[in-house]
Amino acid sequence: MPDASQTSPELSVLDHYEIIARNEMSQIEEEIVDFQCQQWNITQWSKLEDRVYGPTFEAGGHQWNVLLFPKGNNQTEYSSLYVEMADAKSSPDNYCCAQFVVCLSKPSDPCHYVHHTAQHRFNSEESDWGFTRFIDCKQLSIVDEEGEPRFLKDDSIRITTILRVVKDPTGVLWHNFNNYDSKKMTGYVGLKNQGATCYMNSLFQSLYCTNGFRKAVYQIPTVNDEPTKSVALAMQRVFYNLQFSDLPVGTTELTKSFGWDSLEAFMQHDVQEFNRVLQDNLEIKMKQTPADGAIKNLFVGTMKSYIKCINVNYESSRTEDYYDIQLNVKGCKDLRDSFRDYIEEETLEGDNKYMAEGHGLQDAKKGVIFESFPPVLHLQLKRFEYDIMRDTMVKINDRHEFPLEIDLGPYLDSSAAAATEPHKYLLHGVLVHSGDLSGGHYFAFVKPKKDGNWLKFDDDRVVPATLKEVLEENYGGDHMPGLNINGRPNIRGFKRFTNAYMLVYIRESEIDSVLANVTNDDIPHHLALRLQEERQAQEKKMKEKEQQHLFMKAIVVTDDTFKANTGFDFANIDERCAEKSRLEIMRVRKDQKFGDFKRELSAAMGLPETHTRLWFLVNRQNRTIRPDAPVLEGEDNSTLEEVRQRHLTNQTHLRLYIEKADPTITEGQLFYPPPGSTTPNVLVFIKHFDPVTQAICGVGHVYVIKTNKVISIMDQLNRMLGYPVGTLLDLYEEIKPTMIEKMDLTQTFTTAEIQDGDIIAVQKQLTNEEIEFLKAEDKHINVPAFMKYQLDKVDVRFTSQDGSNEFMLALDKHMKHDEVAVRVANKLSADPEKIRFFVNNIHNELQPVRRTPNSTLGDIQPTAIGQNLTTPTLVYEILDISLAELESKRSIRVILCTPTLRDINTIDLLLPKQGKISDLLMALDAKGAKFESENGTNNPRIFEAINNKFSKVLNRTDAFNVLSPSQYAQIYIEETPTEEIEADREEEFIKVFHFQREALRTHSVPFIFLVKKDEPFEETKARLQLRTGLSDKDWSKVKFNIVSSYSTTPISEEAGYKLSDHTFSPEESLGLDHIDKTGRSTRIGTERALSIRG
Repeated sequence: MPDASQTSPELSVLDHYEIIARNEMSQIEEEIVDFQCQQWNITQWSKLEDRVYGPTFEAGGHQWNVLLFPKGNNQTEYSSLYVEMADAKSSPDNYCCAQFVVCLSKPSDPCHYVHHTAQHRFNSEESDWGFTRFIDCKQLSIVDEEGEPRFLKDDSIRITTILRVVKDPTGVLWHNFNNYDSKKMTGYVGLKNQGATCYMNSLFQSLYCTNGFRKAVYQIPTVNDEPTKSVALAMQRVFYNLQFSDLPVGTTELTKSFGWDSLEAFMQHDVQEFNRVLQDNLEIKMKQTPADGAIKNLFVGTMKSYIKCINVNYESSRTEDYYDIQLNVKGCKDLRDSFRDYIEEETLEGDNKYMAEGHGLQDAKKGVIFESFPPVLHLQLKRFEYDIMRDTMVKINDRHEFPLEIDLGPYLDSSAAAATEPHKYLLHGVLVHSGDLSGGHYFAFVKPKKDGNWLKFDDDRVVPATLKEVLEENYGGDHMPGLNINGRPNIRGFKRFTNAYMLVYIRESEIDSVLANVTNDDIPHHLALRLQEERQAQEKKMKEKEQQHLFMKAIVVTDDTFKANTGFDFANIDERCAEKSRLEIMRVRKDQKFGDFKRELSAAMGLPETHTRLWFLVNRQNRTIRPDAPVLEGEDNSTLEEVRQRHLTNQTHLRLYIEKADPTITEGQLFYPPPGSTTPNVLVFIKHFDPVTQAICGVGHVYVIKTNKVISIMDQLNRMLGYPVGTLLDLYEEIKPTMIEKMDLTQTFTTAEIQDGDIIAVQKQLTNEEIEFLKAEDKHINVPAFMKYQLDKVDVRFTSQDGSNEFMLALDKHMKHDEVAVRVANKLSADPEKIRFFVNNIHNELQPVRRTPNSTLGDIQPTAIGQNLTTPTLVYEILDISLAELESKRSIRVILCTPTLRDINTIDLLLPKQGKISDLLMALDAKGAKFESENGTNNPRIFEAINNKFSKVLNRTDAFNVLSPSQYAQIYIEETPTEEIEADREEEFIKVFHFQREALRTHSVPFIFLVKKDEPFEETKARLQLRTGLSDKDWSKVKFNIVSSYSTTPISEEAGYKLSDHTFSPEESLGLDHIDKTGRSTRIGTERALSIRG
């Protein structure tokens, strides 16, 4: 809140309130609906209540008053004053935008006052707005030099309220966007930002609002596709949800269909590049479908590059397609300037005359002219350019205006077939970047309907926009001297970093077709059906979530559950293993009566209610799970939640064990008496361990008499296990996984501290011969040994390096590296000395496991094995040599290019660290690597590239220590072309590399190339295409440049041009500019390699 201000005495709150308003209120462009001034003369100030309302007055069709807290609101040092819209709460949708000045003055002196100014959107939630610290209470009675009170005289004071009601042109003026509903306000919803996907969101909203494109995407057959693997289906789903959802739509499925990981969502990409890669992907999907050709029909135009002689009748030209037009911003004041700059002719004269076939050197005009414009025109404004002085990319924030409509006829070839058509285009979309080269934010302004309003799509929010927001605020340039955002004057302008970088125009004559409504008939039936089913399932899930507080889980364990347990403890209650463990997971209401619940359980088991008894399943202090005590009959009328809170306080679920009746106890009794100090019996559970099969499992339960000796149950155990009576048994108490103790058969159960729920593991006593036999078989001879093995056991998945073989082994996590190798070698019938293991690092790349004498399996996969999060996986390789020999070798990755540089085969070699390039060639030959050309020279050229640029040729005699240590270095081998072997000495070789838009963003395989003297450039290009292996379609998009460390100069491709006319300096290369479809190009700024693989 601003400090209280006092004005000069010539302005009176009674007579000059209009001037006061003009001076103090922020200047705005919105229409003023009403202007009112209200005077409130207060007497007996000291007797006012703590909260007082002033007189009501009307302004702009609403009732207003002043809310006064003379002694302060939530504090006592300052008087508080607020302007209130009295009828704001009459309707949730009722609101009004207003500016106001509140003045406080002495009734006898209207020219001396203190004032505050504000503006606000008044609504039902914020019906008053103002100043908690309007004036210090002490200042009210302070006197001036003449001894007169400044404000409060005779206990009276005047409050003047000057109010200006403002028209809201968009419905969101001064909106705080709390509880904002995009669908309700605009009919559209936004897209969620995954981290840094605002660039993608802005483009998708533009494409979505291009209805012709949306219809084309819907026409792609996707009935059998999966959304995370099909770009087309994922886009259909996003478009459908944008059309029918009331909430912002997620794009995670879509980016997954691109083949992107979560990290990609936090990397910004170039929007033009993203759009082109996306369109290429969709064009392929549209082939031989009803949508075939739709993208070309919507977005593709043609342009002609030409050279026309001035003095003779000769012209050389080439026509090519374009999907978007890149226009200069720098040096152009508006869009028309940019088009004129684009088609501006260059005169070739003097030393730069053109060699015209049959006419010799001639003065000529060189230029580009458009032959057709598409129905939907994407214009890329070149806001990012290379600054040669700073040797870096910079953002161009210069002012560049663009119109709502533009006639493109003047930029069209008058002789073109399309010249007679109308070429008036209407602005449909403005994509905006706010920020600098290192990052920023993207959003879009789109006019979805021909006669509709402009909307701002900013990630998950869509709001109406004014023409000023669409145009003026995105032209860029300086904020001109004038008013700042607070309405105060600016002394000087400042640079704006928010400006348009992409424009979308639609041909006026085709706008009805392009923006035709998307109806239900346009949407694939399977898509609508699938999404409706998913939505119903989601609604059901949400309803369950909303009612979750009414329900709880009941985990029910039976004797069958215990018998299915082949490991530790009483039962495996992991819900993920419920079926295997024969575990019953139930969703029950918390308010259900326990008696009713028990009856349902009994009925489900096919037993009378009297034949089941429930026990609480508790966590003991040693972290084991055991039945503890039966549920008493008095709980039948209690709710399940009450039972849980009373008996299982520390558990979120109700866990129960069901005991079935035993009619053999005594006549008339079905169960032993419940536990107690006087109860003679204890419930004990029995497990059986078979040393031969190396398996343990639950068998059942017995009731033992506390005072009896352990040996007393031998006959009963033999009968349970199916052994002849008299078979000698060893008994072990399973106290916890790390404590399994042999029981003394001569002790009583009381002395052995056996209690309800304890587990006794039983095995047949072994003879010495049986023990020796089991040891020879590497088997565990008793329960403690076997359970320790179980405790340390980990199931490891082993996968061959090529993925052709996979198997599981149960291993001890303390096993040494060499022991693991022996187990794997035995499985594969291989030499353990030649087994090499790999693990995936954090980048999901394979890296070899380092072998040390004491390294264990737990050291190799510490996270997965230590926490049992996932099944650990080791990749194995069977080497041709031993690991010991491998350590004396050097790993070298070679890329063999044959028959073209596009056909690559990556080969990993292990060579002596002191070896030479000749050793590398011999190793390749031994692996069967060969050139695949039909009539080639079979003469290998080995060269090294760094960052996808040619570095040096490697000779056969070069030692490996000459190889670059750079992580960006790569060794290539290609077949030396015949033309190079037959070349004349006068002909020169140049370096060639590939890049995408900027020379720093390199990709693909570089090479050296023979420049033939006086060879026409068309023939040179044909040889280049043959060398690179690019298809005709991809080759047609390649642009040629002379590139040095400080400049990139496009090559003129007119007829008669010869590459040999240029003298290449040692640092210059020929650069081929085209899209990297591998997605592995070197990047600049914060961008990352871009590819769409789905």
